[in-house]
Amino acid sequence: MSKTCKKNKFSQNINNWFEERYQLEDVIEKNLTKKLIPKGISWFRCMGGFALIAFLMQVGTGIFLVFYYVPSASEAFNSVQYIRHTVSYGWLIQKVHAVAPHFMVVALVVHMIRILFKGLYKNPRELHWVSGALLLVLTLVICYTGTFLPANSLSYWGVSSVGGEVAMPTMVTDHTVGSYHDGGTVSNRNLVAVYALHIACIPIMMCIIMGFHFLMIRRTGVSEPL
Repeated sequence: MSKTCKKNKFSQNINNWFEERYQLEDVIEKNLTKKLIPKGISWFRCMGGFALIAFLMQVGTGIFLVFYYVPSASEAFNSVQYIRHTVSYGWLIQKVHAVAPHFMVVALVVHMIRILFKGLYKNPRELHWVSGALLLVLTLVICYTGTFLPANSLSYWGVSSVGGEVAMPTMVTDHTVGSYHDGGTVSNRNLVAVYALHIACIPIMMCIIMGFHFLMIRRTGVSEPL
């Protein structure tokens, strides 16, 4: 028996073992592989899915970055530079993690504009709109906290421009002169608090709300083209 046949037989045995205990095939077919969707679905109507893909990219690249990033006021910038210049393909993963949120925000805004103008937020989909709006707000917040973490000049200008309006932390390490803007400092406690929000608290809230959002879509169905 060839190695390919043995491998296929082993995989089939594993599938049979799980199916015997959990009966997943019917659930997968009903919700994924054989789930019917309305005719006329276009790329423009898939912006919510694009936002989900961008979020999953953020999670994947973020897990990689967690192993190298140091949430310290004195070491944050150096750890980001280490990722970009020393770690294999670190520059690519860091860049994807930095750019993907822009696509996620654009996709969410376009998605919500379409929902608004098509009137798809009306009964029975009111909670779709509420959960989607919460996801947009959380996406903007997680982008803000992410801007804070590299502790470079771009972080300072990005954080100070927004933070000054909403009374959030605006002091970011200025690595170019070895001191702090406006004579202020960022304590390790503040940086770790923002870091915890960015990698744990906000993503968990987003996952819960997304689960609720998709559950509501599953209950009411995909909206028909207007």
